[in-house]
Amino acid sequence: MNMRGYGAQLGARLRTLLAQASDFAIWWWDELLGLMPERWQRHLRHLGNSLIIEVDEQQAAFSLGNLAQAEALESLSLEALCGDGGLREASLARAAKAAQIILLLPAQHALRKTVGLPLATEGKVDNVLRFEMDRYTPFNNEQVYFGHRQLRHAGSRERIEIELTVVQRDYLDPLLAALGRLGLAPDVVSLRDSADSAGNLVNLLPASRGLAGRQGWRKRLRVVWVPLLVLGLLAWPFFQQDRELQALQAEVLQLKDQVDQARGLGSTLEELQTGRDFLLRQQALAPQPLLLLDELTALLPDSTWLTRFEDDGSSVRLDGESAEASSLISLLESSPLLENVRFASPVTANPGTARERFSLVADVSRSEVQP
Repeated sequence: MNMRGYGAQLGARLRTLLAQASDFAIWWWDELLGLMPERWQRHLRHLGNSLIIEVDEQQAAFSLGNLAQAEALESLSLEALCGDGGLREASLARAAKAAQIILLLPAQHALRKTVGLPLATEGKVDNVLRFEMDRYTPFNNEQVYFGHRQLRHAGSRERIEIELTVVQRDYLDPLLAALGRLGLAPDVVSLRDSADSAGNLVNLLPASRGLAGRQGWRKRLRVVWVPLLVLGLLAWPFFQQDRELQALQAEVLQLKDQVDQARGLGSTLEELQTGRDFLLRQQALAPQPLLLLDELTALLPDSTWLTRFEDDGSSVRLDGESAEASSLISLLESSPLLENVRFASPVTANPGTARERFSLVADVSRSEVQP
């Protein structure tokens, strides 16, 4: 089994473990809340609420809760939000207690595209998209915020498919600045309809803007001590998988030298391919002498014959005799294969044949000569 196979197997096992841990956490939390007094239940159920800011073409609606169910706080027109308007003090006080802030944008301001990538890019898709953004979208990396989610392996085990979501900075930056003036820094920026079946959103904010996320965690650490205890208990199954993961990591390390060699061979192969493509392009541009000879045979009159034909790839030289050498330039200029036809030396008479000796030079038109 190669390194890609090990990586895919490890990723599948980790995703399975995380899904099982998530399901167990939900069950555990519901059971734990059921054993508490009703007043505590109401308090603890609101600790994980998010401040959801949903923007459309005219206004921004603020609500507290989750994507499935939320309590409306108030709405502001975009003109007021980006101007001098603000939330009421009561709304700001409740917003400050939110575990995280989610900004939802209208779909018409985003570009979504399905992109196929090699399996080797799994785990570093962000870097690939960042460097090749102008290949997949009309914008470069400096002009957009972007996020992605993996859809599936594309047709074969050698490729993956991802859904790329892009929003222009010119649209999003003013919204973030306006929210910042209200003391609100979103942890997640996404589209309303981008949530998957598990409710996960594609976050368009880069990791470098993680300050708001860290502040959200400080809030949770201060007040959600029971969920932290539950998470501590949930960590136990991961320790049971530690030996298996260490064994897989050891096998991956053993393959490291082989992978380095494969990368070196890949670079060599790419260089050879580049050289081959260059030669093919040069061959395609180079004229074929047979084509030129065929053209000359059709153009030159029967009273003209050649004693010398030279072709260096960019120009040709024609020496010979003709009954009317002065007319040859106009004949050759009419060919799409030749241009800039001129005499290389003065025309002289040959008393023995009663004809004129000539020596002509012409440039080959590369745009017309094809192999």
